[in-house]
Amino acid sequence: MGEGKSIVNSRVIARLGILAAGVGIGAAVASMPGIASADSSTDWLSSMDSLLGGAFPAAGTSSGLNLAISEDGVTLFQEGTAHAYSGTNGDYAIADGAGSTATAYGAGNYADVDGTDSSAVAGGATAAGAAGSSDDTAFVDGNDSTAFAGGAGTSDYSEIFGNNDGAFAGGDAAGAGSYDAAYVEGNDLGNAYAQGGNYLADILKTYGDSSTAAAAEPSSLADLTTAADSGNLLTDLLSAVDPGAAADSGNLLTDLASLF
Repeated sequence: MGEGKSIVNSRVIARLGILAAGVGIGAAVASMPGIASADSSTDWLSSMDSLLGGAFPAAGTSSGLNLAISEDGVTLFQEGTAHAYSGTNGDYAIADGAGSTATAYGAGNYADVDGTDSSAVAGGATAAGAAGSSDDTAFVDGNDSTAFAGGAGTSDYSEIFGNNDGAFAGGDAAGAGSYDAAYVEGNDLGNAYAQGGNYLADILKTYGDSSTAAAAEPSSLADLTTAADSGNLLTDLLSAVDPGAAADSGNLLTDLASLF
């Protein structure tokens, strides 16, 4: 539950940041001499640069910045090869990185990318594809990774912290999905899927001291309460604590598993 609250809080903070940026830019532009007369020769980005001490590059120059921000169907900022697209019903998208793309369509959906050649789609890639989608979040912090949260359903989350990964939550061809979560932490772990039903979760994560990734299999939240077996979290913990030891009735973790 704490992690869920953290995800929601992160989304709220990000949205407030976008709104603050939008309001700040609008206020600064409106106060600049010549803007009200719609003088096409005025370079508002350069004017803002002078106000903010060089925080923004002059329009038309090569800055090396790759950043795009879109809110409610309006592009607030776009520089370099990053791109952001949003719907008009409370959707937000931020892409930071060369070749990155963030897309949010539907209702109240949020997509955020921080990495090179990565993409995040919340709700759907188009307004039509996001029909019936709301309150979805897709987030990527890494390179060459893809996160999707959406389809027909609500409150789906896909999050990636790593390179060359995929996370997919919500609906797919098999059906709609709500309150699904796909989470990947680590590099080259493959894809996490939590789609086609409600309250599904799939987690791929490296753990322990080994350089070899140990990843969870696609599962539902109910998988955490099954008896200990080769795909059970408690047995995984046992093998991590005492490698090579077989589970037995005298082991604490096995006893815990038997309680369920």
